[in-house]
Amino acid sequence: MSEGLLDDRLVGMVERMPPFPESAFRLMRLTADINCQPKDLVQAIGNDPVMTMNILKLVNSAYFSLSRHVSSVQHALVYLGMNTVKNLAISVATMDNLPRWMLGSFTSNGFLLHSVLTGRLAQRLAGHLGHAGDNSEAFVAGLLHDFGKAVFAHAEPAKYAAVLKRAASEDVALYAVERETFGFDHAEAGAMLADRWQLPERLVQVIAGHHADGPGADPLTGYVMAANTLCKCLVPDCSGNTAVAMPDSLGEWLGMDLPALQSCLDGLEAEVLQTRVLLSN
Repeated sequence: MSEGLLDDRLVGMVERMPPFPESAFRLMRLTADINCQPKDLVQAIGNDPVMTMNILKLVNSAYFSLSRHVSSVQHALVYLGMNTVKNLAISVATMDNLPRWMLGSFTSNGFLLHSVLTGRLAQRLAGHLGHAGDNSEAFVAGLLHDFGKAVFAHAEPAKYAAVLKRAASEDVALYAVERETFGFDHAEAGAMLADRWQLPERLVQVIAGHHADGPGADPLTGYVMAANTLCKCLVPDCSGNTAVAMPDSLGEWLGMDLPALQSCLDGLEAEVLQTRVLLSN
């Protein structure tokens, strides 16, 4: 199949996906501004009653185990902080818009667990490795890194189910079977989707490069690659890919191998349980 026909096919698959939620895009744009104030975030969330309701439901869940009931986004900011509420809001807006599927053991619920947990781990790794700032961009990049899989699952469910089954039975990288079957992989599909959604170019490039040989020049790609590897070790049945390998170049960039990466962050099992609780609400 010619490159032009492949591009047309990929464009067609991407165009079947729902648009990126305006509420999530507005929050990302707002909070990217270093002058963003808590009141701005409260106002932006308050303009979306469904998002407000879902955030308050999560804030009052067992996940946070707060000592008192929180009845407003403003109070949530006081108890949890701006970065936590921002990440919750972006997660809620994004996840609520995601098509649902069940392709054997690869389900939309499992996919969300992998996505949110990768975001959380990418944010923690960015802080652990000395990156200054709130590292919210690492969370968003981790959250969205695998959305190309949603493109396949939504547009070609039967064919993608066969791809997933083959990758698992042969214990090979999922993206390799995707390329052989479709002519492109979920990193390419996810990057095109992010570009269509008009997300920041840096996020598009991280999504495109998260299965490259190494992180390249942007450390954000390295945080996501490392978090993705960790997540597949912690919850191997959720990503659709049972083959876990860390590129040598990523290990060189991190200055550690996979076992050392697994031990560099404490409380990983608790992180998984907390994320499961968060998504069960």
